[in-house]
Amino acid sequence: MLIDLNFLSLETSEFIIPIFRSRFNGEHRQDGYFAAKLPTSQTGGRDSEYAYYRVGLANYDGATAYSFHAHENPQLMTSIMWFYLKLWAERLVTGNNIQADIIDRFEKFISFIVEDFPKGQRVVKVSPYYLRVTEQYGVLLEFAFRKKAGVPFGREVQQLSFSLDRTGKSNVNSYLDRLNYIQNFIRAKLSTFDTLSICGCDYRFSPNLTRLQGQELSNRTYIFGDGYEDYDKIKGVKTSPFAAPPKAPLFVFIFKESERNSGNELFRALIGKGYPSTFSGMKAWFDCDINISNVTSIVVDFDTDRNAASSLSTQLAKTIASNPDKQVIGLFIDSYSHYEERSENYTKVKQAFFSAGVPFQVVRNDRIIQSDGLKWAISGIGLQLFSKLGGIPWKVKPSTNSCLIFGIGKAHDLQLQNGRTTVKKYFAYSVCFDSTGVYRSLGVLCDTANRAQYYADLEHNIIAQIEECINAGQTITDCVIHTPFRMRNDEMKAIRESIDKLQKSHGEIAFTVMRINTRNRFFGFADNNIKIPYESTYVQLSAKEYLVWFEGLKRGREYISKRIANPTYIDFWYGWSDRTKVIKLLQDAVNLAGASWRGFNAKLEPISVFYPQLIAGFIRDFRRLGDNEDIGQALARFSTPWFL
Repeated sequence: MLIDLNFLSLETSEFIIPIFRSRFNGEHRQDGYFAAKLPTSQTGGRDSEYAYYRVGLANYDGATAYSFHAHENPQLMTSIMWFYLKLWAERLVTGNNIQADIIDRFEKFISFIVEDFPKGQRVVKVSPYYLRVTEQYGVLLEFAFRKKAGVPFGREVQQLSFSLDRTGKSNVNSYLDRLNYIQNFIRAKLSTFDTLSICGCDYRFSPNLTRLQGQELSNRTYIFGDGYEDYDKIKGVKTSPFAAPPKAPLFVFIFKESERNSGNELFRALIGKGYPSTFSGMKAWFDCDINISNVTSIVVDFDTDRNAASSLSTQLAKTIASNPDKQVIGLFIDSYSHYEERSENYTKVKQAFFSAGVPFQVVRNDRIIQSDGLKWAISGIGLQLFSKLGGIPWKVKPSTNSCLIFGIGKAHDLQLQNGRTTVKKYFAYSVCFDSTGVYRSLGVLCDTANRAQYYADLEHNIIAQIEECINAGQTITDCVIHTPFRMRNDEMKAIRESIDKLQKSHGEIAFTVMRINTRNRFFGFADNNIKIPYESTYVQLSAKEYLVWFEGLKRGREYISKRIANPTYIDFWYGWSDRTKVIKLLQDAVNLAGASWRGFNAKLEPISVFYPQLIAGFIRDFRRLGDNEDIGQALARFSTPWFL
């Protein structure tokens, strides 16, 4: 399959730029000046010895002239391009009735305002980029909708961003809509001003997006009870879940007295009487029964009782003590939260159950009381309950056997000091899986207010937790760390130092670090009518960078009923020299995106990145409520994925 990347190349990549340079001596950043590695020899060349230089586009004291060839340092070339792109954008805005914002921070792009609406603006972001796989310089073009401050996130906003179609349904043509918008921008804007001046020379943009050859990984295969395999999770679970919960359940419903009917409605849905056409009950789907004999309730009202949290904890402790042979699980009818906005009361209930070592499920009351509110959600709620009780609904068939996957997540608590955003406290957590997607353990990597201690803890605890898994007796041939792309360079340095030390003591194990970013600058359009690639398609951006579609069209079932998510950017940051191994690890990442037990149609991103971020966010919220409990001890009370 051919994929048109959202990359517009310049007509040439053979740039020779006259620059001025001197040995870098820690000079402060200044517009028009750069710090970069360059050949020490005046004749240059890729095989020359390199050193750090201060580079200027105009002569300055102590500098010598140098002819810079773009291939000597692509990063420097893209920085020079960015300098001239800003000048180019300023000229366009000045005399051509074009609106654009220049964003020159950690992220660097020009945001061209194409359409202005009362609720926000449709924009195309333009940023410099070097596509290593084709050795081309150019720009990435991203469509985005920029919501205006104070505007609620509603139906019209989602329609303007192409998430919903004109009728308000999930937009199955979102890829086609984005492509048309970008192509119209190229024709209407870039074709008129399609030359970029660099050091006095004009360079034209290509009229077409760069086309790459896409490759396909294997489809995900799920393993259920008795070794039964299927591509369909619902069919497989209803046939036989992989493993039942180890203990009999006790379901504890928590609600306000005025919401008792909502509790009854949720109970009816879980036993299969509420919406039998979409969910015939916990017993029928998971062989995990819920009935009046294993259900109890706790009535609390945070609106009228200041001591509601304390009362809840007391009643919960009594319930646990009187049912030592049961796995207690809570179901909270939440009338305090709305849509994605979690209330403080939600966090208080979550904290009470977390401190008690009891898994917990929340269901918003507005969803229950809506017409057919639970119809499409109840199967996912049942799946989460089954998994939090310790059941294993399915495994994914792995590409790499005997592989330990170690996901890292962080959610630092920020504060504003003297006009600057600083870190008040550092949180980082890990979740350990094997390559089948089965949850193994959860650990604290760091929980401190001290920056230096954070890096020390990060390095020490990564080593300690991986060695604990290795020493547990299981055979491990590969250990892979998945990190979110928003990890800082110094955080990645601590991870690298951890791996270097582990490599010395466990040389028989292959270590790899993959940075996985589900929110990135890249997009791609397939060579079919709706422009959507097949699920598990990937394109290579460089020797160690890939763009992967965790969801998409399915072979033989090209019809889709919902919007397909953006592709995911994956960077092999450590241990990527073996191409065959890299493809297997990409396959495992795709598999882990289907291993989520949050729902049958859960967001497709690897649980190794998604789960740790969930946990770090929960702990941060607990800390904001003033909870100073030892998190390590609290986590040790759980043997099931409570964070779902």
